[in-house]
Amino acid sequence: MTAVKPPSSEPIDAVYTWDGKSDLRYPLRSLARYAPWIRKVYVVSGERSPKWLARTHSRLTPIKPADLTHNTAAPADLLPWQIFRIPGLSRQFLLLDGEDFLGRPLAAGEFFTAKGGYRFLVEAADIPAGGKAEALLNSRFSNRSPREQVAPTPRLLDRNFLEEVHRLWEKEIKQGGVSLETLYFYFLLENPMQRGAHEKAAMPPDTYDRAPFADSKRVAALLSNGPQFFSLKGKRSLMARLTLLRHYWRRSVFEK
Repeated sequence: MTAVKPPSSEPIDAVYTWDGKSDLRYPLRSLARYAPWIRKVYVVSGERSPKWLARTHSRLTPIKPADLTHNTAAPADLLPWQIFRIPGLSRQFLLLDGEDFLGRPLAAGEFFTAKGGYRFLVEAADIPAGGKAEALLNSRFSNRSPREQVAPTPRLLDRNFLEEVHRLWEKEIKQGGVSLETLYFYFLLENPMQRGAHEKAAMPPDTYDRAPFADSKRVAALLSNGPQFFSLKGKRSLMARLTLLRHYWRRSVFEK
C-alpha cells in the first residue's frame, strides 16, 4: 500500500451513482456551490441522461454501469466496487449517491487526518452481526467485532486502495452482499501496513440528515438547519422542488 498524499497535492473528482429517479440537478448545484475544488464529475447511471445535463461539458462525463462491470446482469451492490475502472478518474475522489446534497461549505481537508490518512465517520450503532464484509475482515485481521457502522454520508475514497481491496476479495465481492463501506474503510483502518495513518470519528449531530419523505416543510427545515450533508429519499412534492429551487437557484456549470 502506498501512503496518502496531503489533500492539496492532488486533484479530487466526484462520482455520482444515480438511479435516474431523482432530480440530479440540485445535488449537482449543491456540489458546485459548496465544493468548488472538485475537478471533474462522473455520473454513473444506466438511465438516459436528462435533457438539461451538459453531457459534452469538459468537467462532466456520463458513465454506463456496463462499461465498468462488463456485465449488464451484475448485482447492484457490485457497481460501487468497479468505480476505480473509470478512465481518467483522480486517485482521490468523492463518492455520492444521486440523492446526496451538500448543505454548507465543504473542505477537502475534512476527509484527511493529521498524518495525511483518510478519516471516516461512524454512527453510534454497530454493524449487524453476520455480514459478509465483517467475516472477511475477521478472517484477515482477527475478530474485532463489533465495529461501528460507517455513516451514510458522501465519502472520500482512494482509487488505488479500492482496487487493492477489490483484488484481494474479488471472488467474494462478485458473489454480492459485501458492503463497500465496511470492507474498504475498516481494511484501511486495521491494515498494519498503514501504521495508524487512517482514523474513524464519531459523526457530529449536525453532519448528516435524511428525509425519507421529501415534503416542503421537511426540505425547508433541512435547508434552515444547514447540515453538512443531507439526503432526500423518495419522490419529492411540487412544493419541495420549489423550495429546493429557491435555495439552489444558481445553475451549475453542468447544466446546458
